[in-house]
Amino acid sequence: MIFMDNMKEKRKINVLFVIIHMEMGGSEHLVWDLIRNLDRSVFRPHVAWFYQEKPLQEFLDLDVPLFFIPKIKRLDLSVMGKLSGIIKDNEINVVNAHHYLSLVYSFYGCKLKSRSKLIYTEHSEWEVQAISGKWLFVGRRLLRYTDAVVGISSKVTKCLQDTFRLPENKICTIVNGVDCTMFSVAHNTEQYKIKYGLERDDFVLGIVANLKKNKNHIFLLKAFQKLRQRNNNLKLLIIGQGFKGDPEGSEEDIRNFITSAGLESSALLLGGRTDVPDLLKALDIFCLTSCKEGLPISLIEAMATGLPVIGTNVEGIQDVIIPHSNGYLVELNDEEQLVQALESLIEDSSLRHEFGGMSRQLASQNYAFENCLRQYQSLFSSDRYSMVR
Repeated sequence: MIFMDNMKEKRKINVLFVIIHMEMGGSEHLVWDLIRNLDRSVFRPHVAWFYQEKPLQEFLDLDVPLFFIPKIKRLDLSVMGKLSGIIKDNEINVVNAHHYLSLVYSFYGCKLKSRSKLIYTEHSEWEVQAISGKWLFVGRRLLRYTDAVVGISSKVTKCLQDTFRLPENKICTIVNGVDCTMFSVAHNTEQYKIKYGLERDDFVLGIVANLKKNKNHIFLLKAFQKLRQRNNNLKLLIIGQGFKGDPEGSEEDIRNFITSAGLESSALLLGGRTDVPDLLKALDIFCLTSCKEGLPISLIEAMATGLPVIGTNVEGIQDVIIPHSNGYLVELNDEEQLVQALESLIEDSSLRHEFGGMSRQLASQNYAFENCLRQYQSLFSSDRYSMVR
């Protein structure tokens, strides 16, 4: 019996997910969701990453092998060697590299030192568009021998195809999904407001985004400051992780703005959280004011919770929000437009209910995680990579 169990274990497909940071951004969230839901009778997942050594509790709870490979130099060849060793020692069958940097460092171990399959997942147009010069040349060469390329939206897929001149049979779109079973509409928001130390009659706005400059929290805070002058019951929950020493980090700027504007008791920094599904139930409106996005998971999670949503009219967000249907799009850094959009929802409960109902419907129809999982499992288990569409 033990022999049969060992044989079953050996037949499992070993999948190594390679991410850049140990943080809970969109790509890390996708990997976390995939690992939670993969068929463990078929797949044995592993995770490797390059920055932020301490694993998040969410990843520790997955009970899978975790490998931190510190990247020190701009081009760190030792990372390629260490990653290659992990691939060999753990008999990895499939490497799923998220973002271009992960692809570059995974290629050596997959294609030059072993025969592992390599699947590259890209999460945003702007990251692809930033690849130029020698790295564009290198990318085109590497992708000739990469088994499959995945864009998380049709726009990202088109950008990948045009930039790297990829044939259609090598690339596909797998839209990031959200496990809607984890998110449900709050029929009594007061219960959750009290749970988190808010008042019953507080009107609560919220944003879920790591504390980075690209997430543009200051834009939202400026609009919130103006609204607070007219409505003392407004609260803003800022949910997201900051990273010390991160040149793209914005935590210090956010804290300084809150202090200088006298918003310490109304704009609340909650840090990285594992209870986001319940926190979303305490909100009345969800906002995402980023300068650019791939496909924003936090926005889709808010929609799955049945919240009206407001976001900036930028790539990624404009693909998710349908103006005047489930929320509003506002122009980047247009404070008055953001104030007006917020006011229209604050003052009209029936409109919030209408938009929230459409949000839930759109999340269930367009971003069901079951579809995403099925396509990735098919890619991981396929011997021949005919694209799953």
